[in-house]
Amino acid sequence: MLLKDKTAIVTGGGRGIGKDIALRLAREGADVAVFEIAPSTAEKTAKEIEALGRRALALKTDVSKSAEVNQSVQKVLDAWGKIDILVNNAAIVPKTLNADLSTWNPFLELTDEEWSRQIAVNLTGVFYCMRAVIKPMIAQKSGRVITISSIVGMTGGLFVTPSYTAAKAGVIGMTKLAARWLGKYGINFNTVNPIAVPTEGAVYGPEQLEGFAKAIPFRRGGIDSEFLCRPKDVSDAVVFLASDLSEFITGTSINVCGGHWMG
Repeated sequence: MLLKDKTAIVTGGGRGIGKDIALRLAREGADVAVFEIAPSTAEKTAKEIEALGRRALALKTDVSKSAEVNQSVQKVLDAWGKIDILVNNAAIVPKTLNADLSTWNPFLELTDEEWSRQIAVNLTGVFYCMRAVIKPMIAQKSGRVITISSIVGMTGGLFVTPSYTAAKAGVIGMTKLAARWLGKYGINFNTVNPIAVPTEGAVYGPEQLEGFAKAIPFRRGGIDSEFLCRPKDVSDAVVFLASDLSEFITGTSINVCGGHWMG
């Protein structure tokens, strides 16, 4: 068990990639606090964590609100006394996955409200969560902060909005700055950058799937086999970065993208 007796926070851990990460951390021995804007999904994931024999907390948290983030982090500290791992996963995915690409223009169709909300959750929320855990991690002289960015933060993306791309690029840069400033306290900061992951919140249309098939060179099992990223691919990378296997790795990214970006 790579994370035996560690304590972790997973934001957006109620479903999709976040839930897969939360359960994977628990299987590796961690106690997991699920930060989720929807209480029912947080509680469901927490019960599954407990069924694995680990402790769990389900905490309603809108990461775009600093007061809620601070309160939830304090509840974790009150319950468990420490925070070893933070996984910034909560994000708003653009509702463009089935757009007609012959007519869709992401710059002309993005509303002010969509821009503001995506930046608030996908970028500002990551900052609020980082800031909230840094003080206890400094005190214990250790910690792992892993942010789920996206390969679009490196490439600009294929079927996403300007705000989503800006936020994902922003958290990569912010992670590097945090690693530079806070490495002296024994805290590691890294990102995981997946390409498209089909989950219940992200169902891709035929045009998008055709585009991904052309852009991703790797095939599981060879020609004409599966090419999209799976939640497990992301959680595998998270476990590596959360464990002692990556002790001397900080300020970097793991690109989980099947070779779409090679850099």
